[in-house]
Amino acid sequence: MGNYKSRPNQTCTDEWKKKVSESYGAVVERLEDDLCIKDNELLELKHVFSSDEAFSKVNMNYRTKNGLSLLHLCCICDGTKAHVRTLMLKGLRPSRLTRNGFTALHLAAFKDNTELVTALLHGGADIQQVGYGALTALHIATIAANNETVNILLQHGAFVNVQDAVFFTPLHIATYYGHEQVTRLLLKFGADANVSGEVGDRPLHLACAKGYPNIVKLLLTEACKTDVNAQDNEDHSPLHFSCRFGHCEIVRYLLQGNFDVHPHAVNIYGDTPLHLACYNGKLDVASELIRLSGTESLTKENIFSETSFHSSCTYGKDLELVKFLISQNAMSINHQGRDGHTDGAYVSVPSPLGKIKNMTKEKADVLLLRAELPSHFHLQLSDIEFHEIIGSGSFGKVYKGRCRNKIVAIK
Repeated sequence: MGNYKSRPNQTCTDEWKKKVSESYGAVVERLEDDLCIKDNELLELKHVFSSDEAFSKVNMNYRTKNGLSLLHLCCICDGTKAHVRTLMLKGLRPSRLTRNGFTALHLAAFKDNTELVTALLHGGADIQQVGYGALTALHIATIAANNETVNILLQHGAFVNVQDAVFFTPLHIATYYGHEQVTRLLLKFGADANVSGEVGDRPLHLACAKGYPNIVKLLLTEACKTDVNAQDNEDHSPLHFSCRFGHCEIVRYLLQGNFDVHPHAVNIYGDTPLHLACYNGKLDVASELIRLSGTESLTKENIFSETSFHSSCTYGKDLELVKFLISQNAMSINHQGRDGHTDGAYVSVPSPLGKIKNMTKEKADVLLLRAELPSHFHLQLSDIEFHEIIGSGSFGKVYKGRCRNKIVAIK
């Protein structure tokens, strides 16, 4: 009765982006774990870095349980550039990783300690060294939105387009988190806005999905040469994402600007941007799309044999959206998809157990009949006592029950 039943709630790209989000969350947790030192140990270490005498007597091979050397600890416990210089002259390697996978430069970048970042770089720390997740210090500073540190790293030659384990550049990360000032800096130093992440996602895809209009505008400046119609591995354009998540301001900017956006492009599922707006009940976006790009998308069917009108009925998220699409008069309300189903295949009502069942038009007719019956023929759920399951019927399972002191079958 229609392939719509097998449509997944999430695409492969959705699943991957969820893992990406979780991975960056894990990065921050690991960094914070390295910064977390027991109070008594922290007091002792701060004393070491505040007293020349104590510092001169400290064991250079000292390590914490997380594998932090004195060079790492200098970046956490109020050390100075003089301490960094001394420790490196005494042979402490700036390339040493903590058990969580970070160098002293990573930690200084995360803490936004520009003095120590500069001292480490002048002492020979490798600005391109990767740690956990193939992250460089520039990635870390970008995650933390540390503008000054980002600037220093770029001025000292950090690769602006370096990719981490999920093939995200610092620009991907800045747009993902909505760090506007960091985005400006990265673009100023020549960040490539057309580099693809693991699933073909560009920074513009991320900004459009997250809803950051100012970053979208930065990416679409002429100097960036951003491909406004770039497709990810599932052929989603940036417009697809802004429509799906209901970012009307971005949709309007993309379509009203001189960007040659393709408003009727389809992804691998055959979805136009209008389909995605309708699946997700985004009335404002749907109306803007039609106003600015016409009605061509209204008659397009995806691989599930669904038009945008079908899509608006599939999850029933916005009745006003359904009414709006009907008002466009672009197609019949009874239009059949390639597999034969119509909008009536999506009518849903509560079953006796409160579940939502998909109904055909024939079943909807039962509801119309009920509406015509006198009220004393109507029942409420509170009038019915459910017992065991005794079979199944066209509405689903059939229950034995009691109503008005009589044994009845309920379906």
